[in-house]
Amino acid sequence: MHKSLVRSVVKKIVSNDRITAIKLQAESINILTMQVYMPTSEREDDEVEEFCDVNEEILEEDGKGDTNTIILGDWNSFVGEESYRNIVGPRGLGRRNHRGQMLNTFCERNGLIVTKTWFRKPKRKLYAWKTPGDRSRHQFDYIIVKLRFRNSVKEVHTLPGQILSLTTTY
Repeated sequence: MHKSLVRSVVKKIVSNDRITAIKLQAESINILTMQVYMPTSEREDDEVEEFCDVNEEILEEDGKGDTNTIILGDWNSFVGEESYRNIVGPRGLGRRNHRGQMLNTFCERNGLIVTKTWFRKPKRKLYAWKTPGDRSRHQFDYIIVKLRFRNSVKEVHTLPGQILSLTTTY
């Protein structure tokens, strides 16, 4: 975090080794930024549901009202290239899997959208990881925001082997 933002920190939240968050007081609204790492596919669905429950507890306590919530990280799920109820746009990659549907359900319950799927990008800019031998490419890093603030998101980038990037306006 840039040192100029330190004075704006309202709260630091370290929930567990998979979820960390920080709440900032901005000029017009508060911003809750969460970094997440969803359990991998080797884990049981119960653990994923527990992970989502912890995220929801943070959202309920610190993401209420006019707070702009930005959740970014490795969701270990594929939301696919088919639109889903104004949550997932038509610009995803691949096919939705079971964990992707779980993510969609989480977003639906909490009024969130998967931003990356709404921007037109070349296929090479959509994936975050490719299998050894370059047989397939996968998109599982997402930036998720409240539906209410979707128009403030101007650009989303994921570069293979690098971090997620979000450009917003307020």
